[in-house]
Amino acid sequence: MPSQVMGYYRAHQDKLLTDFDRTSELINPLLIDRYGKEFAGSLEREARQQYAQLIPEIPYIKGGRARLLNSFLLITAQELAVYKTMKKYAKAPAEAWELCHQALRLRLAEIPPWKRWLLKRFMFSQLVKKVIARRSRQQQKVRFGDFEVEYLIGEGGAFDFGVNYLQCGNLTFVKKHGGEEFAPYVCMSDIALSEAMGWGLIRTQTLADDCPHCDFRFKHGAATQISSKTPEVQETIERIRKTELE
Repeated sequence: MPSQVMGYYRAHQDKLLTDFDRTSELINPLLIDRYGKEFAGSLEREARQQYAQLIPEIPYIKGGRARLLNSFLLITAQELAVYKTMKKYAKAPAEAWELCHQALRLRLAEIPPWKRWLLKRFMFSQLVKKVIARRSRQQQKVRFGDFEVEYLIGEGGAFDFGVNYLQCGNLTFVKKHGGEEFAPYVCMSDIALSEAMGWGLIRTQTLADDCPHCDFRFKHGAATQISSKTPEVQETIERIRKTELE
């Protein structure tokens, strides 16, 4: 099992805060438009402070196979910082997540198209499918720190391959740091990720929705189809989707 290290990011705090500042720079016009310059400035400063406090607590999972999971944990920590700041000002979790969703879209848009294309091609490559098929046949359950996953290979064309998350490090982190009500929203960050990276992700349930596992199913060329069993989260997804289509 790839081991998990705590305190790893202390030495990388300046770099992580610089990355956070870039996200703030991108989302700043929207914040000013929505809340006014003074309140937008307060949100950005206090969210940055919250993130700085969380950085030493973010788990780091050793090994190349955990690279994507580590990226997810960093995104989750930034979003949790936003939620905690918004909560201080009596803003609803849905409102906090909408800002996170829009900020994530802006950051993903900065990834060059050629790089997205290469990542997508590798994800659906025969090599990846071969590895996942082997793990599926062996019914392997793999631990990566606070994550535990099992792999599936698609049959009948509904999906190419899948991953069931039996335990989720993002959920563990969010709960540990006072964001339990925000947890089902954090899972919805996969909407922006899937659409930007061409994952063709189909997911109907998550651990944060009190389901037995998160059912990630990936289909090359498919549209992203992600839903939540938490009514207020699903309502937020539909509202944002409608706004983005207008």
